[in-house]
Amino acid sequence: MQTVIVNVTLTMTGGLQMAKTSTERMQAKKEREEAARRAAEDSTYPYLKETFSEFLKHEGNYSSVEIALGLAGIEAPLIEDEMGPENFALEDVIAGVDDPFPGAKGAIGRAEIMIDCFIDAAMELANVVQNYKRQEIEARLAELENSEKADRATAMKEAVKLTKILDQLDKQVRRSFPQWKVTGI
Repeated sequence: MQTVIVNVTLTMTGGLQMAKTSTERMQAKKEREEAARRAAEDSTYPYLKETFSEFLKHEGNYSSVEIALGLAGIEAPLIEDEMGPENFALEDVIAGVDDPFPGAKGAIGRAEIMIDCFIDAAMELANVVQNYKRQEIEARLAELENSEKADRATAMKEAVKLTKILDQLDKQVRRSFPQWKVTGI
């Protein structure tokens, strides 16, 4: 006789919930670990003697941040004191969130949150731009397929070019960053 073990979870409403696959359990574990890592205080904080706002007064490289953001039409934030990220976040964005900046303290915490937000914003904007370009290129391909006026050889050449563009848009781009946050040590 063979024993079968069934993993079924009852929800609060009394309904049945299917057991998670090993992939779903691993994904949930990774999400919990990432949330814990983000919530952890930076391991460097106890060793930071000079405040970040004081450091910026003599750090010349912040002008590169100002130039990069200025080229995008964004004024770089001034970090003149030790106010943390909670003092600058838009109220309607953090409304209802218990601790929107876990582990982030002072000006250095604000800078760390800014880095995370800039990366997230850049990634989302890249998705929006990619979606727009894909939609437009796919529309031009559809026009070529339905066109009766175009020379067949020219249309095929253009279709190949548009398909190559779509292939390029499917690729991922990687950028390397220096490590700016250290947790769990």
